[in-house]
Amino acid sequence: MHELSYDLLGIPIKDAAAHIFRRPYLFANPTTHMLQIATFLAIGPQIYVDGLAVINESKKPIGRIGSKHIISNILRIGYPDWLETTAEQIMDDFAGTVDMNSPLSKAIEVFDKTRFAFVPIVAKDNGGSEAADVVASLSIRDILPLIAKTNINRSIKDLCSPLISVDKNTSIRNAIDFMMKQGIRNIGIREDNDSNDYGNNDNKTKLLRIINDRKILEFLLSHNGREVMDTNGIAGLADVDIINHLDMISAMKVKYNTTTSRAAELLMDIHNPCLILEEEREKKIIL
Repeated sequence: MHELSYDLLGIPIKDAAAHIFRRPYLFANPTTHMLQIATFLAIGPQIYVDGLAVINESKKPIGRIGSKHIISNILRIGYPDWLETTAEQIMDDFAGTVDMNSPLSKAIEVFDKTRFAFVPIVAKDNGGSEAADVVASLSIRDILPLIAKTNINRSIKDLCSPLISVDKNTSIRNAIDFMMKQGIRNIGIREDNDSNDYGNNDNKTKLLRIINDRKILEFLLSHNGREVMDTNGIAGLADVDIINHLDMISAMKVKYNTTTSRAAELLMDIHNPCLILEEEREKKIIL
């Protein structure tokens, strides 16, 4: 996203994504319990939620929470104790807010710096002496319509990231640990059975589907996931494979010469959380 044109990046956020101010934004109080927050994020793609701002009694942002924070908390605290933890206990205390009058480039900088999929947008009061109130939240997906209609002809080949993949028989616990260690939200699922060969992007192996941290969170909150943890605790996740227990994503494949604007148009479809670019040597992903 940092490769966007200067003209595009200079547009004020209030103009670049005017629609975000017409919708309610979701937030959590510091004392909100994790089950409520986790439910919002697990169904996030359906309601366009990429994260939650944590707002104090004065309606000022004090932190934010994403899927990674919740999954890490579940592994650290264990089940069912994690249900009693609160937003304040696990949030990222860097609120990373951006003023609505700031250029779009400021939000992109926060995305790049924090690797977080959303940023709270604030409006300063007339005096400007106090911390500003949150009035909306901006996600990467919110600026896709702008990119789509700007007719950016640059090939997406330069905007892709390598797609790291694991064997289909990998356990949910190992998949989580691998994603946390690598700092990634998406991994590919391979057909081959070499479960020790993490990160193998050999094009000869068949890529089955994609899973992301939200699909993992969705399972952990489901009846089946809770049943596993009720019986064997977090350790039970090491005996559950990803291929038979996670709702995986069938990612759309695109050609290397697909334009940036066309890719943005495709990603606007809620059924396309990512795109896959297949190259000669390795598979790549576009988010």
